[in-house]
Amino acid sequence: MLNSEMAANPHLINDISYKTTDGVYQMVVEIPAGTNEKWQTDPITGAFYHDQINGTLRIINFLPYPFNYGIIPQTILAKEKGGDGDPTDVITLAPAQARGDVSSIRIIGAIRFSERGETDTKIVALLPDGPFQDIHDISELLMRYPGAVEIIRLWFEGYKGPGSFLFQGYANKKEATELVEETHMDWLALQAKRSAE
Repeated sequence: MLNSEMAANPHLINDISYKTTDGVYQMVVEIPAGTNEKWQTDPITGAFYHDQINGTLRIINFLPYPFNYGIIPQTILAKEKGGDGDPTDVITLAPAQARGDVSSIRIIGAIRFSERGETDTKIVALLPDGPFQDIHDISELLMRYPGAVEIIRLWFEGYKGPGSFLFQGYANKKEATELVEETHMDWLALQAKRSAE
């Protein structure tokens, strides 16, 4: 439960549960579908910021995001395990959501990439009342709607230019869920370490 100050300005990584008491996973939307501004969540302040490169606000000079992009709170892809030190990335195949929305999601799998030697896995999720309600695993999505998965893969492979993102394969629902649970445990370990310092 958030106190009144946290409720007004929650730390978007630390104060929002990664899943509800009913066991439903949650995401925080950073970038709505159909937009091209690169927003992120600051791991220290827990607030959104518009990413910059060399002092210039970052705009994706490519097709707009074809999915909603965000993070699963209370997770971290630990650098000592080959991650980037950020929360677990997640995309939803759904109509555009607003930046800052906290949404219940249904994880169906993940797409694995590597970037500059770091593992960069994107969890693929659906909204409970969104499109593809009858899909339960990414293998089903690949079989029934292969174009949807291809759009995701091609977008990531192309938006930073050829060779920046390298496709490493898919993970099924079980593997993706295990990754989220592992990254949540890594987040808990980090919080414990910070408390002890």
